[in-house]
Amino acid sequence: MTDSTENRTSYSGPAVAASLSLLLAFLTLMITHHISRLTPTLDKWVHGYGYWIPGSRGSGPDGSIGSYSGKETLALGVWLGSWLILHILWRKQELALQTWTRLFVIGLALITLGFFHPLADPIVLFIAGWFGLP
Repeated sequence: MTDSTENRTSYSGPAVAASLSLLLAFLTLMITHHISRLTPTLDKWVHGYGYWIPGSRGSGPDGSIGSYSGKETLALGVWLGSWLILHILWRKQELALQTWTRLFVIGLALITLGFFHPLADPIVLFIAGWFGLP
């Protein structure tokens, strides 16, 4: 009698999907952070996605977290949405984990550097100039 777990094959696609969705969420958090700093109008636009989070508005003893609630909401949506889509697409795929691990670490390092304002601000302002933003 054979055990049903012996015939079961595990694929690397779901692991890559989960980690890529995490990178996309971090990228979303970084981009929305820089967008919200450009103008008060864009800050309100980003904040509009997070009004449902307690503490996003108000002036209680802890103050208000402001537009960070919108940044969190958008990152959460990208994380869950991309994870669902990529998992469905790659659930039975065998992907190169060694190559993906290198790409993941490089991507994580670049996104982390994107939060460093002295490095990111010239790039953000250059891109904002293309769109006619201050």
